[in-house]
Amino acid sequence: MAEERLRDRAAGGTPRGWSVRIRVLTTVLAFMTVGLAVTGVLTYAAQFRALDQRIDAELWQEFDELELLAVATEEDGSPVHTTVDSVLVHATDSAAPSDYESVITLLDGTPKYQPRQQKFGLLPRPAKDATAEEAAQIDAESDRVLHEILAVHEPGSALIVSMEAQGRDLRVLVASVTVEGDPTEGVFVVASDIGAQQRSLWQSVLTFAVLSVLTLLVAGWVGYAIIGRLLRPLEDLRAATEQITVDDLEYRVPVPEERDDISALARNFNRMLSRIQAGFAEQRRFMSDVGHELRTPLTIVRGTLETTDVEDVADVQESREIALEELERMGRVVGDLSELAASTRPDYVRPRPLDLQAFARSAFARIEHIAERDWLLERTADVVADADEQRLAQAVVQLAANAVRYSEEGSRIRMAVDCVPGLDGPEIRVSVQDEGVGIAPEDQQRIFERFARVDGAAGSGTGLGLPIVQAIAEGHGGSVHLDSAPGRGSTFTIVFPQFRDRGPGDVEAGAGDRSGDTGARGSSPAEGEDTAARGTTARGKDDG
Repeated sequence: MAEERLRDRAAGGTPRGWSVRIRVLTTVLAFMTVGLAVTGVLTYAAQFRALDQRIDAELWQEFDELELLAVATEEDGSPVHTTVDSVLVHATDSAAPSDYESVITLLDGTPKYQPRQQKFGLLPRPAKDATAEEAAQIDAESDRVLHEILAVHEPGSALIVSMEAQGRDLRVLVASVTVEGDPTEGVFVVASDIGAQQRSLWQSVLTFAVLSVLTLLVAGWVGYAIIGRLLRPLEDLRAATEQITVDDLEYRVPVPEERDDISALARNFNRMLSRIQAGFAEQRRFMSDVGHELRTPLTIVRGTLETTDVEDVADVQESREIALEELERMGRVVGDLSELAASTRPDYVRPRPLDLQAFARSAFARIEHIAERDWLLERTADVVADADEQRLAQAVVQLAANAVRYSEEGSRIRMAVDCVPGLDGPEIRVSVQDEGVGIAPEDQQRIFERFARVDGAAGSGTGLGLPIVQAIAEGHGGSVHLDSAPGRGSTFTIVFPQFRDRGPGDVEAGAGDRSGDTGARGSSPAEGEDTAARGTTARGKDDG
């Protein structure tokens, strides 16, 4: 058996056990079975005990009535019964045995009286039409029971004993009867057929057992159907996992209309498939982009090396410079592609409470050294926002580098940080404005695609800068807006909400950082605040 399982695993198969449907149903039915069994045992144990107590109580009631009859007196105080025989006669006449009772009296050890109507006799006599053998058996049984009664009889007392007679299990009251002045001794005997009454209870036990089995069968059938319907999404999940391959990630699990754990599982599974599909698409796109962008520099390097005259020092030096330039370009492409691939991770952007006024000054201090331009920090917002300082600074530097690439030396590049009202609350706007060549309307969407370039750039780029900026903006829950026209420059604005709901991957920070924020308090040079900084060169000279 173990070898078969090992062979199955080696062949890529897994042994099929019980399904979730069967396990759940089996567990429910097991609990129901135990519950019904315990309920039945406790209930009928209590009923059997109550039966014993009730029969004993009825027998003692018969004795109490006999005792009252024996001590009854006339109006003048004289006893009603002066002989034992009189007491036994009146006791027998007043007895009304139930279907399970039999009464007989003995006088000096001899059967004397018994009621005319009772279901069975304790000491029966053979019928006239009985055969000799049957009569002998009946007489023998009656003599045995009589001797047993006389054996347990205690003069002057009463007791209840268990006895078997005429094929019946009986509880028998044996009470001594005496009358003052009468030397004879009587015995009053009442037998209750407890066996017949127990058989009635056992019949109800059997009925309960049959009904319980039927209940379990019906519950199992109904439960199998209901559990199957409830767990249908799980079966769909199993089917989906069998159908999904690396080449086909389009399959989605049907989501039930009910809003329960199963439908939530199905929705989460579909989201997981979407993430996996996006991941695979990103990987394919990454590999395609790498192959496409690295093919040209590799071709250039190879062609240069193949045509280099190794004996010409100048030619070798030129080839070396070309190879190093192309390798540097390849390094930038690989780095930017890696950055874009990382931007799809949920923890790519980690928002923290960020002082935007301090951030604006820090970011401006970095970008004003990029190239010889007239840099101006036009506005800042004295507010705190949820943002990833490192990623936001990376986006600003990228936009500044783009502005430098598409503008003339000495032209002005402005940076501003604002907090303005938005549709869903306060919004942060970080903008970089240049006075460059501008972007034609038909190119304004295309430039956010990978490796897209427009004419007019000073120097070559990888074509991945703006996609990285867009990924950073989307990681902050925002977007990138572009306002541009040919000949009048471009303004790129990163727009994102001031506050955002923090997910499990976000770093917790104290709420006190926001306690003083009441909204945007943007300022400008005209308002008298020292929020503008200017520089004309990469050496940080002032305008004067």
